[in-house]
Amino acid sequence: MKEWPDIEKWAEEFGGVFTLGDLRALNGDLSEAGVYKRLERMIVRGELVKVKRGFYARPSASLAAISARIDPTAYVSTGTALSRHLRIGSIPARRLQAVKIGVPRIYSCPLGTIEHLSIAPRLFFGFSEENGIRMATPEKAWLDACYYAYKGRAFSFDLDTDVDRAGLDEALLSKYLAVFDPRFRAAYERLWSKS
Repeated sequence: MKEWPDIEKWAEEFGGVFTLGDLRALNGDLSEAGVYKRLERMIVRGELVKVKRGFYARPSASLAAISARIDPTAYVSTGTALSRHLRIGSIPARRLQAVKIGVPRIYSCPLGTIEHLSIAPRLFFGFSEENGIRMATPEKAWLDACYYAYKGRAFSFDLDTDVDRAGLDEALLSKYLAVFDPRFRAAYERLWSKS
């Protein structure tokens, strides 16, 4: 990081994730070619990792921070959020699932895989934000996992046996569930409802 001393100063603020624009701004004295050469040397030395075109991360950056920089509106959900809320054991450490409105995307880099799942605008709720990272509530992460399983997605954990649902707020679950379409609600009642 000797070549780019200011990067350390900004790494914490940016969650260890930089856009090409950030790196250009930090190197205002360099030409475009100079920025790319410096960037390439840092990647070769392992000081930065290329996440995708125009996005670079420190090797210590979290997948949640990278996801938030790629799409600040996406919220971490399904197994990733359930694990963070201690509702399931472990999930693959180098994989993160987040939910967003729009086209689903998968981003793979040496730090892991980020999957942005698509959801309808009316179902885009049930999360809070901390340090620039949106995280689903345990109840919404559970419902999102059920919803995507209903749509045919497989997970690395079993919805029936691996999720600790004892502490989930049933009133909040009912409130959230009311927003989903009737077919999913019927499937949820049949497959996952405790009653």
